Amino acid sequence: MQPVVLINHQRNTALLVAWGNEKQRVIKLGKGRLTVSSLSAKEIEAQGYTVSDYPPELAAREYLRHGAGVSKRAKRALEEIAYGKFSGILIPI
Repeated sequence: MQPVVLINHQRNTALLVAWGNEKQRVIKLGKGRLTVSSLSAKEIEAQGYTVSDYPPELAAREYLRHGAGVSKRAKRALEEIAYGKFSGILIPI
């Protein structure tokens, strides 16, 4: 699976960067430092997120410029997506 941009009814965005059996890894755009979080599919749905058609590469580039900074783990995932290094194999959970 490829990374996807998620958006909810409040126009909050997140980038889904890895899948697992029970948890997915997402990077949510917010006020603080961007980090990778683990959420279940039910949690993602409960927060109102749906798949957007916005290109993940563009979202990743924007996230990398986030004013509050990006954690090392999030930066690695974002750079792979933003600069075409994404191999089709997502970050292991």
